[in-house]
Amino acid sequence: MVLGRLADGRRLRVVAAIALGAGSVAEVTKAAGLTEEQTARALAHLVGIGLVRQGENGLEVDLRVLAEAARTASTPRPRPTVENATPDQEAVVRNFLTPDGRLGSLPAREAKRRLVLEWVANRFEPGRSYTEKEVNGLLLGVHDDPASLRRFLVDEGLLEREAGVYSRA
Repeated sequence: MVLGRLADGRRLRVVAAIALGAGSVAEVTKAAGLTEEQTARALAHLVGIGLVRQGENGLEVDLRVLAEAARTASTPRPRPTVENATPDQEAVVRNFLTPDGRLGSLPAREAKRRLVLEWVANRFEPGRSYTEKEVNGLLLGVHDDPASLRRFLVDEGLLEREAGVYSRA
């Protein structure tokens, strides 16, 4: 969260100005080359996340907060496991999973998207009929947009839809 807030150029300029010695809002505004309103907004964000605070000599950057954010960002996250996948599917699907094991996005490349969709389709039992509500429930466990995912599965021929009833192709 801290590093994400610094992705905004104005906030980064405010932090730099403070780190280089600007201790008041007026000094920060001048050093950062921003308007008073822009400085106030940036400071509100930075104070809110604890990166900037009022010290004895004016505004200061809390380097401990920045150091902790850098440590957290550099700590490797465990890769989510990909269950019920072929080796080819696992190699591709793993790159699109969030840390909680859900799809964050779908691949843009058709071949990779097909592998991901085949992995998703494995959640459906062959020969069983599913209502749209059941399909959405299963897909919501995989991705935040079950309607789009359902449409992709039908378009790719992995699910069949007839009169609102779905089955694995």
